[in-house]
Amino acid sequence: MNILITGSNGFIGKNLIKYLQNHSDHIIHTFSKNNNLSELENIIKKVDIVFHFAGINKSKNKVYFEKVNVNLTQKLCDLISQNSNTILFYASSIQAELNNDYGKSKKKGEQICLNLEKKSNNKVYILRLPGIFGKGCKPNYNSVVSTFCYNIVNKKNLRIIDPNKEIDLLFIEDLCEQLNQLINNFESSNFIKLKDVHKISIKNLATIISNFRNNFYGDYSFEPKNNLEKNLYKTYISFT
Repeated sequence: MNILITGSNGFIGKNLIKYLQNHSDHIIHTFSKNNNLSELENIIKKVDIVFHFAGINKSKNKVYFEKVNVNLTQKLCDLISQNSNTILFYASSIQAELNNDYGKSKKKGEQICLNLEKKSNNKVYILRLPGIFGKGCKPNYNSVVSTFCYNIVNKKNLRIIDPNKEIDLLFIEDLCEQLNQLINNFESSNFIKLKDVHKISIKNLATIISNFRNNFYGDYSFEPKNNLEKNLYKTYISFT
């Protein structure tokens, strides 16, 4: 299949491209902020599936949430509507249920995509992503895991505002594996239920990652208790 990945220079986009290149024969097309919309028009004509990861989740100016997360999604859907056989996977967020500027923009994006299916019969799937972490994720941007790993490796203090708050985490490699499976096994529901999502408090997350430093420089090898610890450790050592 011909697959387009928007946001191809981002954390998830880069990892999905690498995963598909290593585990499939699909032809991958890319679109990032380095491209212009005229290029997107030409690419759309060739593809069977679109993974729409382009977006922003952090900005001091809420106008950018509307410009990128809403307007770009509308433009993409307008182009996809010209071929009803093209399937769209939209990367939304669990914050789409929250009343903040980012969450509201992702909720609008979801509705734009669902309207595409209603009007043009394109199959649409919504991915409400939790916190995605792994090698290559930027610290001090959108991943508390990478921020904690970076700070601990560099002997900086962890700034924890709400230690008892629970968050949902999904390892990037687990996400990419699931997305690859979805390409060949389409579901009936618009909203995809992702597997291997782990719930953990900020306090416990900080404790686990803090202990990695002692293990890393100790005289014994680290033995993870579960998959979450194993993948957190993989992420930690990528910063060392």
